Amino acid sequence: MDRRTEKAIELVERSQTLELRLEFDTGILVLVKPKGSSNGDFIAELGKYLPDVRRLVERRAMAARANEFLGRQIWSQDGEGVLASASGDGELSVTILREGFQHPQTLTAKAEALLFVLDEEDFANGASAPHDDKPKPEPRGILDRLRGSRKESL
Repeated sequence: MDRRTEKAIELVERSQTLELRLEFDTGILVLVKPKGSSNGDFIAELGKYLPDVRRLVERRAMAARANEFLGRQIWSQDGEGVLASASGDGELSVTILREGFQHPQTLTAKAEALLFVLDEEDFANGASAPHDDKPKPEPRGILDRLRGSRKESL
């Protein structure tokens, strides 16, 4: 990790103790939302590291959003699978059944490299995320279906 990235991490973490909320909004904007009195000097320091701060805030927003889709079907260049986990740095873990492998594998992926597959019902209701009252599919379910479809094609 380079010095700029380390400094950006320090600043983002320090912003929380200063009650400044940094958010990545609609995929393009970084917002600073002070609670109580703002600290202009600190915001100016954030500005000096803006590209690095932006990347960190963006990754955290991706991870938070991805957590809403845990257990849901994904597609990647490596094949079909499910989203297994999302970490605060934006790294996602997916479980897939790869061609030539007997058992599912868990791989690390970036959000940009995945397609999140929603149910027709999600789109019919105008939802962009799973409903909280609707149970999420178990990750094994899709892998079991994958195994079944592979056996049928053999």
